[in-house]
Amino acid sequence: MKPPGDNTKTEVDFSEATKGPQLSITACLVVGSLLIKIILPFQKLTFLLAFTVFIADLGSFQFGYTISVLNAPEQELQKFYNESYFHLFGEELGSDQSTLLWSCTVSIYCLGGLFGSLLVGPLTGSFLGRKWTMVCINLLSVSGALLMWGSHMQTSFQMIIVGRTIMGVHNGCAIGVVPMYLSEVSPPNLRGAIGVTHQLFITIGILVSQIFGLQQILGNEDLWPYLLGFYVIPAVLQSVVMMFLPESPRCLLIDKDNEEASRKALKILQGSHVNIDVAIQEMRHEHENEMSEPRMSLLALLKSRSVRPQLMVCVLVMLGQQFSGVNAIFFYSTSIFLQAGVPAEYSDYATIGVGGINVLMTVVSVMVIDKAGRKALLLWPVAFMAFSFAILTVTLGLTENLYCECGCAQGRWPTGVLDSAGSCIFPTVETVTGIPTPSLTMSTAAPYENPYQWIAYLSIVFIILFIIAFAIGLGPIPFIITGEMFRQGARPAAYMIIGSTNLVANGIVGLVFPILQARIGAFTFLIFMAVCVLLCIFVAVKVPETKNKTFEDIQKLFGVQDDAEMPNGIQNAAFASTTYL
Repeated sequence: MKPPGDNTKTEVDFSEATKGPQLSITACLVVGSLLIKIILPFQKLTFLLAFTVFIADLGSFQFGYTISVLNAPEQELQKFYNESYFHLFGEELGSDQSTLLWSCTVSIYCLGGLFGSLLVGPLTGSFLGRKWTMVCINLLSVSGALLMWGSHMQTSFQMIIVGRTIMGVHNGCAIGVVPMYLSEVSPPNLRGAIGVTHQLFITIGILVSQIFGLQQILGNEDLWPYLLGFYVIPAVLQSVVMMFLPESPRCLLIDKDNEEASRKALKILQGSHVNIDVAIQEMRHEHENEMSEPRMSLLALLKSRSVRPQLMVCVLVMLGQQFSGVNAIFFYSTSIFLQAGVPAEYSDYATIGVGGINVLMTVVSVMVIDKAGRKALLLWPVAFMAFSFAILTVTLGLTENLYCECGCAQGRWPTGVLDSAGSCIFPTVETVTGIPTPSLTMSTAAPYENPYQWIAYLSIVFIILFIIAFAIGLGPIPFIITGEMFRQGARPAAYMIIGSTNLVANGIVGLVFPILQARIGAFTFLIFMAVCVLLCIFVAVKVPETKNKTFEDIQKLFGVQDDAEMPNGIQNAAFASTTYL
């Protein structure tokens, strides 16, 4: 205490209070960078490049977190929706209205994402460039997170819907600009591996949201607002740190015509052992080829004959990714775990285990993509995915038709049915009098040993194998080849189209799959199997290998002449526009 009459101000030392958070953030940055360095087993990967990749991928992390964050706290949020609706309108929320509102909440981010994907070209092609676009769009992330976090205090479900829409705008832009930035800061021998980290952090975001969504952590009635507001941490971290990291060297040289800054960024990111003159010459050669091909607008890209083969490859591979059935696999996983004997209270942990396998195998893809090549990692995993669907159609079809509907504690009886009260009616037997009578009752029945349980175990095995195949190939590669198959002038518009394709296809699957699953059950997998077979044929025939090739070498693989200049020397009108729409 101060003595009486002492009016001097007490100085408060905040250094100790802030030391803990500062150390935590610093440790997070260092560990993340070391993780990238360890995952990418290349001697020429500098620590600063690994650190830059880690910070850029925080945008991808937020996209993955958005995909799965509403799954675990669904019941708590629907309860809040009912309370909020009654608080605002003085009446109960009907079941149809509740379903409509929840479906809107889950899928609204796709609509926001579609708008965000159309911002990739205008933002990255403006004075913002790649780096400052990633910084600025995090304002959307923070705004959306704060809206969702504050919805509980304001008792307003509308704030969640609006906040998730804003997050969708951020995500749609991030899935375009992040892989674009990664492809441009990477040397050719690391471009594939660094590009896969975009998908890796999407899977990590999904896994983190599943873990945080557990009832014991943040997925309960009191803490779900913090689960929805968690975006603030990666968004602020990325924005603050990204300000001090280099811009893409290609953007500096080609878009901003600043060779000195481009040389400096190359030296910082790729180290002094890189031949900077050769790298600058390669970029200048690309730039010279683009002088007759001004920056493409969205419509110009769609009209251009010179990039139509590349665009077709990227769009169809992205559609194949979304229509490959991976969402259906995750949908069935929990019920299959239950059929295999996993207790209901542990089913969430089993689903988290599947998410962990997804992350682990994406790490494997990072390590092998620049050795095996893009085409091989698309072709063989997709073929195995088609085979997995054939097996799963049989096993899940048997599961749905062999088991009865009772699901009682004694086990599933193949011939059992439910009575009007919902109790299990056991099989009947003929007595010596010829009158059918129940053979057992719930009190006398011995525990039933299910002879078909091995089918559920076989389903689990092929679900895990399917996830492994998807994570190695079709998961990360569509974004990588998009960054490799287009020149600098066409790349922003290409990512606008690919991002829009991803989100529209994602929304279609989310709307159509539940209807198909309800009508034809496991036979839905036959549709996905057909998609995988067609995609496998397309990859084998049309997709070239781009491993260790420069951007100009990749253009030559398609054997299409540049149509930016017409034979009479007049520029093609499709290229005349410098806008993006």
